[in-house]
Amino acid sequence: HVLHVLDVNPVYVDLPHEDPGKARGMVGLLLVHIYGTRAAADGWHCEYSNLLEEMGFVRGDASACIFRHRHRRIVCSVHGDDFTSSGPKRELDWMKRKMEERYELTESGRLGPGPTDDKEVKVLNRVVRWTSQGVEYEADPRHVEQIIRDLELLGAKPVTTPGLKPTFEQACHSKLLHQGKLRPFRAIAARANYLAMDRPDIQYAAKEICRWMSAPTEASVVALKRLGRYLQGNPRLIFRYPWQSAEKVDAYSDTDWAGCPKTRKSTNGGCLMIGAHLIKSWSSTQAVISLSSGEAEFYGVVKASGIGLGYQALLEDLGWSVPLRVWTDSTATLGICGRSGLGKLRHIDTRA
Repeated sequence: HVLHVLDVNPVYVDLPHEDPGKARGMVGLLLVHIYGTRAAADGWHCEYSNLLEEMGFVRGDASACIFRHRHRRIVCSVHGDDFTSSGPKRELDWMKRKMEERYELTESGRLGPGPTDDKEVKVLNRVVRWTSQGVEYEADPRHVEQIIRDLELLGAKPVTTPGLKPTFEQACHSKLLHQGKLRPFRAIAARANYLAMDRPDIQYAAKEICRWMSAPTEASVVALKRLGRYLQGNPRLIFRYPWQSAEKVDAYSDTDWAGCPKTRKSTNGGCLMIGAHLIKSWSSTQAVISLSSGEAEFYGVVKASGIGLGYQALLEDLGWSVPLRVWTDSTATLGICGRSGLGKLRHIDTRA
């Protein structure tokens, strides 16, 4: 299909040597997108969005990759060329038929309660299972296997915690790694950081290891190996989502004030829950140095509120309007959130 975006932003390519126009200095005008061009991703997004909207889907306001068909009760999430849809079987069959009129499709699986439905599928390499009690979800187990293998920790003695907070000496006076060891360290650390999206238990440890990415040290290797030994003893973490009825979204926030011995920066930690289900968790270093625990906790609450509002808007795209509550155990932060005017907190407004 000729994509209209190419009419607005034309793309030209070199002609092959066997083309007679090459000798005359001519180039080729693209009529369709090809991999590697800047507009390819945007062109593909416009292509499938137009098709789904022609089929009666409504594109999400918070996320342009979320689509909902109100009449047929289908919701669809798109990641690249992977379409993950939920709805009644008859309506999913209709959606598949309509899309096959334009695209070549491969259905990897269909979860459901029926005897012919799959009970386990992979979605973006994550394992999703259907059980009589609810749905289970876990990260791709190959990442843990690869980290342990790359660190040469097969058969190593496991530890019970993924990380330890470094001392000032370890953080500031550890020797830099040899040039030849930088690339392997960064590759394993990046894999651990990717795994941490689906493993709340290693998020803080993986985040701290990745802070050494620009200048890895011997202390960072020790921290990475400890994480590997923890994964050796805890290779899998399964999220269980039993059937439930929920009416609120809850975001919880806590902060480790000035926890970094080197920079004195604080760490935000928190999670977002729908009923009893953990939907998202995070561990991130604050960009500014907080001068008090109340200030640090306030920054953490602002982050949790932003994430909560984002998921509240995402749920509205899916057809579910729910209120949001944000929780903190800091009385100072509750006071800051409830006050009128800046007063002595003008430095927070200035810096953040």
